[in-house]
Amino acid sequence: MIAVIKTGGKQYAVKAGQILKVEKLQGKKGDTVSLTDVLSLSDTANNTVGNPFIKDASVEAKILDQIRDKKIIVFKKRRRQNYRLTQGHRQYLTVLKIESINHGEKKSIVKQAAKNTKIDKEDKIVKKSEKKIIKKEAVAKKTTSKVTKKQSTVKKKEKK
Repeated sequence: MIAVIKTGGKQYAVKAGQILKVEKLQGKKGDTVSLTDVLSLSDTANNTVGNPFIKDASVEAKILDQIRDKKIIVFKKRRRQNYRLTQGHRQYLTVLKIESINHGEKKSIVKQAAKNTKIDKEDKIVKKSEKKIIKKEAVAKKTTSKVTKKQSTVKKKEKK
């Protein structure tokens, strides 16, 4: 099973047993973390996409280490101004090992998807029938306005 999770402003595709470096999470070495921002789940038979997240889904991970990334050099220069500035930055990272992917109750997800499709179909049918009614009303208004115009022109001719 593969899950797409969101943490630290980034998205990661993960599976059980994978080792992953993410932006720093609270916790100590050896702690378990539950990541609940699951965007999608993919199994051999089913694919589930959240709106924006999947309800009751989570990814359980174990913190292997809290580390710092490689140093990034930030160099700024303005030409002909004798301006140079060098700065460095090291990002704090958490090394995770994905232990399990929990998808909540799969039956409820399937049922919700089925209900949503039924509701969508019913909405489409209602919208189509409303459009037909509106078209019929518009045609009826046009014909009645034509009839009233003809009657008014006939009455004007009779008066003359």
